[in-house]
Amino acid sequence: MNYFKICSMLVFLFFMAPIVSFAEKVLVIDPGHGGKFSGTCGFSGNQTGYCEKHANLDVAIRLKELLKNTDIKVYMTRETNSKDFAATSQEDLKQRMVVANNFVKGNNDESLFLSIHHNAHPTSQLAKGFETYYYDYSAMSASEKQYPPDPIQVGLAAESGRLATLVHNSTLSKIREIDKGYIDRRIHNNQAFFVIRNAQMPAALVELGFMTNKEEEKLIKTAQFQQNSAQGLATAVINYFKIFEVYDKDRNKLATFDKRDDALNYAKKETKYVEVWDKDKQQTIFTSDKFKVYDKLNGLLQEFFTEQDAINFAKKQKNTRVIQDNTGFIVWSDYITPKYEVYSQDKLVGKYLDYDYALSIASSKASSKVTTIGTKEVIWTNISGVPVSRMVNVERLSGPDRYVTAIETSKKIYPNGFEETKEDKTVILATGKTFADALSAGPLAAKYGNAPILLSRNTELNQEVFAEITRLGADKVVIIGGHGAVPEQAEITLRNSGLEVARISGKDRYETNRAILTELGEVSGVFLASGQGFADALASAPIAAKKGWGILLTEQSWISQQAIPYMSGKEVVIVGGNAAVSTKVESSITGAGKVTRLSGPNRYETLAQLLWHFSSDLQGETVLVSTGQNFPDALVSAPLAIHNGAPLVLVGNSRNRNVESFLMAYTNDVRVNTVEVIGGTSALNETQISTITTKLK
Repeated sequence: MNYFKICSMLVFLFFMAPIVSFAEKVLVIDPGHGGKFSGTCGFSGNQTGYCEKHANLDVAIRLKELLKNTDIKVYMTRETNSKDFAATSQEDLKQRMVVANNFVKGNNDESLFLSIHHNAHPTSQLAKGFETYYYDYSAMSASEKQYPPDPIQVGLAAESGRLATLVHNSTLSKIREIDKGYIDRRIHNNQAFFVIRNAQMPAALVELGFMTNKEEEKLIKTAQFQQNSAQGLATAVINYFKIFEVYDKDRNKLATFDKRDDALNYAKKETKYVEVWDKDKQQTIFTSDKFKVYDKLNGLLQEFFTEQDAINFAKKQKNTRVIQDNTGFIVWSDYITPKYEVYSQDKLVGKYLDYDYALSIASSKASSKVTTIGTKEVIWTNISGVPVSRMVNVERLSGPDRYVTAIETSKKIYPNGFEETKEDKTVILATGKTFADALSAGPLAAKYGNAPILLSRNTELNQEVFAEITRLGADKVVIIGGHGAVPEQAEITLRNSGLEVARISGKDRYETNRAILTELGEVSGVFLASGQGFADALASAPIAAKKGWGILLTEQSWISQQAIPYMSGKEVVIVGGNAAVSTKVESSITGAGKVTRLSGPNRYETLAQLLWHFSSDLQGETVLVSTGQNFPDALVSAPLAIHNGAPLVLVGNSRNRNVESFLMAYTNDVRVNTVEVIGGTSALNETQISTITTKLK
């Protein structure tokens, strides 16, 4: 019996596919019929018990086995001959397709449906041959169009047709290795068979041969026929994925190519955004660039698919830059000046404002070099005999722990100890266990003649720290925090050595902080930052020390009334967003002068806001770099920042483009010669440092 003439009379409820959530190559094999629905029993099946459902499954199992060691995931709608899906033929078909479509939800575009059948002729035992079907709504007659397809399948006619063509040609070729005269009954797209019109993926249906034909039925039952048929089907499925698809930004398919180079050449000629999908490897192998326009302070403004469109838009704004998305190169800006020239064979190739961009151009050419505009210093070259004359030196200040790192920083500022003529020979000593005390002490270092900040254990005074105080030739130590932070024994040891010792402390970090502000005396401004997190106050500490401002710590949702007077008549800069310092705290500020909030979505964006806002106060030829992931190393940087007039850059696990753009603009007017890294390689590795130094050359 011809199973599909019955199927075409059925009506199917639509099953909509979900949004793509994963991608992997999938084949759903549907051995037709099963259970009580035997399909045709052909010429001899009623006597032998071997009907169509048996032949379909025999081929399907062989096909699955052939694909076992490939990267194609295989599902089968049934794996036994006793399996059916419902009591009636109509419901059986519906439920069969529910099962099939559920296998591929969210991965429809990367999946295939292949229904395996054997044919029958109702009146003739002479009919024979192989035919393949797929669904194409546009090819349906008016009578066939009355049977509604799944909407997803309507849009898959081209893909289903390509699958059907591969299946038909490959399988027929393999069968003809056994029977050279095997009849080709061609590919058909004008039958609304239920399973192929309701598959939510590219779909094809094969009728491998006529079981109502005595000779063909005999052949169909042989292991050789079944194996060759399965091999032909497997080859077709594998080859189906060996293509390259080009999509636009909305995932509309623009073109399909058999060759990688053809797809890439097509994509590179497009003036709009496209991506090339390697269907076999299941990966994107090319995306055309987006060009993103960023505001200096406020982040992304808009993105474009051509560089010139992005530049034209950026020119209408102020303080903008254009970034090539794939590379991260800054290709245009109105606040970063071009600094680099690329020469090849002594001919000028171009001028660039991004060193990485210039380097990418130069390194692709023979006999080339990158020089600075104006000074003509060579930054990079592949020309033999031409030396590099401009470098940014990297110095690392670090020790085996935070305490020794602080000592190394002190030695950098005062390599020979305090000079005899230095009026204030003071050292600040704070705990290395928590951050709040030393954060507040940054501005205090300036008051004491740029006193180094050393860190103490909370159980004892480190011998190395005592040795550094002695080496410096200090005559006074100011301890920050109570006995739980820096122990009393440390104070006794220092006094017994003849040093003057003062302790600034309170019952908690906030009271200690206010005591520091009292010791500071009159300041012109105050940074208001969270006392619960270190990052924001840490970023502001070197600036506060340089400007002679204070740092006032607060709870997130409330501020002590005792803290309010410290802001009276002062310029106040709130560092961090509402999650750090709430609007309730902001509204509690009374009697202050100008109040400004500098914040970003994370600590590095907040840092960028700080650097830009106070850029006129940062003119040193050295840049300090430390990790933004932990506090101890950068805690002691305030005196070094004062010493060098340097900005402090905090670095995370990923690059921050806004901080980098500040550094590039910083070098418009300042020649940076040195990057001083505070902390060891476990905190900041060489790759992280190089992303900073390349912006300063």
